[in-house]
Amino acid sequence: MIVVTGGAGFIGKVLIERLRAKTKEEVLCVDFRAHPYVKNMHPQAFLQKMSNHDFAKTVSVVFHNGACSDTTNTDVHYMMAVNFDYSTVLLRRCMDSNTRLIYASSASVYGFSQHSHQSETDDLQPRNIYAKSKALFDDYACMFMDHHSQIVGLRYFNVYGRHESHKGDMASVIYKFFQQKEEGKICLFEKSHLYSRDFIHVDDIVDINFFFWEHPELSGIYNAGTGAARSFQVIGDIVSKRYGANIEYIPMPKKLQQQYQEYTCADMNFLKSKYSKNFLSLEEGVERYLCHLEAA
Repeated sequence: MIVVTGGAGFIGKVLIERLRAKTKEEVLCVDFRAHPYVKNMHPQAFLQKMSNHDFAKTVSVVFHNGACSDTTNTDVHYMMAVNFDYSTVLLRRCMDSNTRLIYASSASVYGFSQHSHQSETDDLQPRNIYAKSKALFDDYACMFMDHHSQIVGLRYFNVYGRHESHKGDMASVIYKFFQQKEEGKICLFEKSHLYSRDFIHVDDIVDINFFFWEHPELSGIYNAGTGAARSFQVIGDIVSKRYGANIEYIPMPKKLQQQYQEYTCADMNFLKSKYSKNFLSLEEGVERYLCHLEAA
């Protein structure tokens, strides 16, 4: 059995969608919300079941994407309980049953990096509680990577694509711009030409997850980006041109100013030393996503 935590969320939902097309192995969604096409289990019930040796032995791999991904959440106790405490217990139970774990980390752990490309060997500088919770679990997981069959942490950069409509403010700018176009304008923060991100399509993220699933001999922390940084202005231009919408520039909210990363770009050398598949360009990925939204 394959388990996807956060399976009713953005990346988890795409993982399950593609797992159902790829394998006949049973898939279990672990989430607070139910997935319509596979078996479901509450996150706490799943942790308890994993302490049962007979059940745990039926789980071949856990794709752990369940987390609080709200980077503006300031509730330390909640963030640590969901992102760190839950993950540490899950990891220990996976180790007890020799179950493989492929989990979602985040490029937010790099913070205000001074490097042109963020590398897995960089000193971490998390700027908010979400990023700190992810960095702490990375450190914890690394201690066990030489002592378990497989533990892989994937530091997701800016992921976009289908099934993110429920994310609200945490949805990608592409989704937000698509929604705003109905009003004839899209809103960009002032100086958006100076803010660049490594945007990666969710299909590429799933391909990376599948690569490690198919290579159980590999463990470690890996960047999951494209290695190319593009500005928010570029995306605004693509969307405005496609739909004939005007761009309106708005001030950045004060609550974001102290933690907003001006630049992210993954150093992909470590992953590419093992993984050879090419990534979608920003233009290709945005085109694929907008066509999906238009058809929905």
